[in-house]
Amino acid sequence: MVEPRDGAELTGGPLDEGDRVGGGSATSLSQMLSTGWEQAVLARIAATRRFKERTYNKVAAHVRWVFGYFDSRGVKAWPEVHSDISLEWCWAGTRGPDGSPRDPSVSTASNRQWILELVFEAAAALGAQVDPATAAGEKIKRLPPRTQARPLKDDELARVCAYADPGAVPSKRSNVVAVSSSGGSAAEAAAVRAKDIDLDAGTVTFGGPHARVCALDEWSVQTIARYLRANPDTAPDEPLCVKAHTPPQRATESVNAQLWKVFNDAGYARRADISGRSLRLTAARRVFEREGIEAAARLLGSPSLDSTADALGYRWQRHSTDEPLGCDHHRRTATQPGIADPDTAPSGGVDG
Repeated sequence: MVEPRDGAELTGGPLDEGDRVGGGSATSLSQMLSTGWEQAVLARIAATRRFKERTYNKVAAHVRWVFGYFDSRGVKAWPEVHSDISLEWCWAGTRGPDGSPRDPSVSTASNRQWILELVFEAAAALGAQVDPATAAGEKIKRLPPRTQARPLKDDELARVCAYADPGAVPSKRSNVVAVSSSGGSAAEAAAVRAKDIDLDAGTVTFGGPHARVCALDEWSVQTIARYLRANPDTAPDEPLCVKAHTPPQRATESVNAQLWKVFNDAGYARRADISGRSLRLTAARRVFEREGIEAAARLLGSPSLDSTADALGYRWQRHSTDEPLGCDHHRRTATQPGIADPDTAPSGGVDG
């Protein structure tokens, strides 16, 4: 599927408008997405929106990505398009100029949702069985300039936990909140398996370049324990937060989408300073208050004290460290050296 790199991501808003590009008219198509819908939607957008050529090219690249993403997820017809798959695309990971994986910011996810709205409006006008008002999902609010996520207050955290599971039966969605609350990124949470949880010790083991063991709080231990009791056939290698056999990138997208839904249900989706990343920062702040900035950086799996301090709003004499900071605050395991954790950078990271 076509996947724009970060340099091609839509930025700002509203997007530039100017000269009309191309033309298009309604056409008679089946509801199957493989029957020329991509070209018809692009023609419709070109005919009804006065975009400058540069902006249209960006929009077109994302429209092609949308159709490619739907195809990769097995969505073959318009009636199969729903808000969950739309939100997963909005939060889909991308790659930077150097090829490294990156999670989208809230502003990027919001721009992508605008693209979906364009696609669904154009498709509906051409006869697609899709509702433009609901298919793109709940509105993702753009962040004001220089706004970043912050740690949650106690009452905010309690509310998020209360909305973690929509039903009486524990689900993977509640596991996402539990694992994220221990300091794991979306990619790390997606990779956590049942055998990575030690309920007796109250810990979760994260793998990857920032491998470490982090403590689970009481709510998280109880939540995961309830899930495992309700699902006694869970295999040791089965992921706790996503469906089995989900490819890594899609698994990370699913975790981001689930976090956004929890925060939306809790009433925080329109708060510029609260997002899924706030769960990680809440855990880091607690460790920081007890043990200092180095322990907080270890919890987040970040080798940078500076970015950790920035993320927590702590005034710090900027310097680098020669030692990888990857132990949890119980000092159980050491991590491997790695690149700086994007979740602790002041202007990026997993926002929901």
